[in-house]
Amino acid sequence: MRTIKGLFLRAAPEWVVVEMLLVLTLILQHILGAPLQWFSLDELKFVEVNYLLPFALLCIWILLPLPFFHPKRNWLQVPYQLGQQLSDVLCLVLILWFHFHLKLWIPLIHPVSYDSIYEATDRACFFWLDPIIVWRSHWPQIDWINHLYVNLFIGMFICSFIIHNLRGRDEFRRMFLASLLVQAMGAALYLLAPAVGPFLYHPSANAWIGSVQLYMYDLRSHMLSGGIDWLQANTGKHLTGGLAAMPSLHSAASFVFVYYAWRHCRWLTLLYGPAFAWILFEAMASRWHYGVDLIAGISLSCGSIALANLWMQTHEKARKTLPLTEDILPLPDGCPEEEITPR
Repeated sequence: MRTIKGLFLRAAPEWVVVEMLLVLTLILQHILGAPLQWFSLDELKFVEVNYLLPFALLCIWILLPLPFFHPKRNWLQVPYQLGQQLSDVLCLVLILWFHFHLKLWIPLIHPVSYDSIYEATDRACFFWLDPIIVWRSHWPQIDWINHLYVNLFIGMFICSFIIHNLRGRDEFRRMFLASLLVQAMGAALYLLAPAVGPFLYHPSANAWIGSVQLYMYDLRSHMLSGGIDWLQANTGKHLTGGLAAMPSLHSAASFVFVYYAWRHCRWLTLLYGPAFAWILFEAMASRWHYGVDLIAGISLSCGSIALANLWMQTHEKARKTLPLTEDILPLPDGCPEEEITPR
């Protein structure tokens, strides 16, 4: 047991999360007979170039430049740091790939929708937001305003990844692990009590997002009627992910960035505070999420942050302690542990 525990604690937490989500994905993929495919963005009607660019910049940042621009760089360590960055981007890509497959399969795994419950909860608890949402719906449908929700969300990803990495690897790994946990556990939680979204009951105050919702809902209807055969024929061509409102990973992921900004670089919260407030408001105004989704998302974020901090602390402590061979070698009879400690 000590050997297994030692191996687990010394293993990179980021890759443990990837492996656990991989196992879940493969189990469900085997049960459903659903395809695992890379997504082709060329044929997606609702993906625009201005959203591909930030993701491309994010990947380029992890792959190449930061080790060269780090204020405390050591040129002898740059190849090792590049390896770390490549490992990070691979973890992120795999987590998102598994995440979006699970999100896509939700109607086939758990076809029951809990939208009526969430809608009733919103009517009871968040009715006071209705006049503000109506006011938002009368805004001019200008592209930069309608796209601000997604742009701010992606911008928080990019800023947090760059700033925390430049400040130190240990700080970055905690934030990065919490982000991975949000995406991994969020994908699993989607399966518990799924919901499509409040746009089933209310028109979106954001015309662009409203068109995306209708497009994705149409694809969802085709998948439910066509089953696995339709999914196998269309995954990677028209689909990157399904509709999943509960919990809100927009609120969960962005709260991770707000928390680590507040903890390590307070000046960043001057930017993140208004951005986070807009993401929460627009999530409801655009009818992507119910209010209860946001609460569930922030709760998920708090749990991910606590787990990431504890896990990284334990991992770092395990890496600094005695070599793994001590866990493997049995103690001689009658010999206290401290007498065989290597020096």
